[in-house]
Amino acid sequence: MSLGSEHTARQAAERRIREVYPLVRQYLAGLLDDYRPRHGALRTAVGTLIGQGRSSPHEFALPLLIHGAISGDPEPAVPVAGVHALWWRAANTFDDLVDGDTEGHHLYGTDRGVAMLAALESGYALPLRALEAAELPTPLRRRLAADYLDCWTRATDGQIGDLLNRPQQVDTAQVLEVYRKKSGSVYEMAGTMAARLAHGTGRGGSGADGDDPAVAAWGEFGHLLGVLAQFRNDHDDLCGGPGEDLGNGTATYLLVHLLHSAPAAAREHALALLERTAAARSTRRELAAMMLAPKIVRPYNRFLTELHDRAHALLTTLAPDSPFTDCLRARVDAETRLLEPRDTATAASVR
Repeated sequence: MSLGSEHTARQAAERRIREVYPLVRQYLAGLLDDYRPRHGALRTAVGTLIGQGRSSPHEFALPLLIHGAISGDPEPAVPVAGVHALWWRAANTFDDLVDGDTEGHHLYGTDRGVAMLAALESGYALPLRALEAAELPTPLRRRLAADYLDCWTRATDGQIGDLLNRPQQVDTAQVLEVYRKKSGSVYEMAGTMAARLAHGTGRGGSGADGDDPAVAAWGEFGHLLGVLAQFRNDHDDLCGGPGEDLGNGTATYLLVHLLHSAPAAAREHALALLERTAAARSTRRELAAMMLAPKIVRPYNRFLTELHDRAHALLTTLAPDSPFTDCLRARVDAETRLLEPRDTATAASVR
């Protein structure tokens, strides 16, 4: 296939995915209809969360693209896309509450306490109800529910680790484990569930003996994409973003990499800066400059490139000829943000 033909096929695949989005929204609306008339307040609260809550870029698309890459048709994955979106609405709500991203006593146009309770229903009870009601063989329904719960538990563990970790007290392996759980497991859930649905198998569990190898491989692809997405989030905050991670003293991979890679004197200086980042933007700029030094950035970029290449290799093995796979390749590329090594003067301009 020529490059022009590949581009046209990919554009057609992207259009097809967008055509399915309204079906996902209809599916979510149908789930809420089941709350009538007994749970009207909860239905309104969850509806507000779905309609006005903070969305995530891949919440609809990833399950649809993976199912399309396997089977040629994304539409059967609508329930999985809906469940994935519900998880993200819940997770983003809890994240915004923890970070204090609220307007007084309100969040997404409703009371913060109401938003929190709606998020609990949206992320836990409602997805399980949806999977239980799906017209699928019982073993498959049970495995999909187990995939979802495994993700929920790992992601929660990762989020707690993220809140508790301190940059001066952890190493890069510990930070990476948090990334794998809080972000990698969520995308892995989308990949595993979509692939399991496409292959129609209820065998085994996530990482269990006897699990379908193709399902596990799609889960690994999702996992890699999720980890890259977390690194991309770090990149965007550091390079041109608000610098919230440094201001909050978050144990990001790059910061911890600096603290473990720098000579003793530079490490002590970085730690001294870290103590003052919450109060001084100029201190954040100086610490960012140290993080973007060539000796720090180059091994960091090599590591991200390894993750990127592994994700591409999996796609080549799993579904090399599908236009939906080309869409997934584009998403891997978009989530891979390599840092540009900068000298101190240049890097100090980073906010």
